[in-house]
Amino acid sequence: MKPERNDVLVTALHQRFRPALMSFFLRRMRDVTEAEDLTQEVLLRVSEHAATIDPSRPDAYVFQIAANMLRDRARRTRVRSAYQAEASALRTGWIDELDPDRVMQGRQSLNAVLAALRDLPERTRTIFVLFRLEHMKQREIATMLGISIRTVEQHVIRASVSLKRSLASEESPQ
Repeated sequence: MKPERNDVLVTALHQRFRPALMSFFLRRMRDVTEAEDLTQEVLLRVSEHAATIDPSRPDAYVFQIAANMLRDRARRTRVRSAYQAEASALRTGWIDELDPDRVMQGRQSLNAVLAALRDLPERTRTIFVLFRLEHMKQREIATMLGISIRTVEQHVIRASVSLKRSLASEESPQ
């Protein structure tokens, strides 16, 4: 096909199908900007393949491209929506709201735990912190401090009971 004939065909297709394509897309999505973008995309694809279009039946080709683009758009929208919903669900599980009451309540709880730890005998506090907060094994603590594993266990139990008692008295109304 000669370049002049191709340009004439593209212009004719553009003039003929632009209003019909806009109407086709607007009936299905009611978004003028998106309809305009899809119309331009269809016309671009038609112009790229103008040489292969049967001049006696261009309607079927043009509207098949338009229908395929709508399906692709719907598929992309579904995938994006599913991804956003999943990401949103994950985010809500990770991020706690920074409610001022929760922040203050957390600080008060932390202060109560710290006060209860300060009330423990120094050796018991050291063993408890090494075991519960530093995640050392009881055997390692016993070796480090030169005491038996059973003694380490007793200090951990004593500290746990004392902390539980102190925190329970903090929570109960007086």
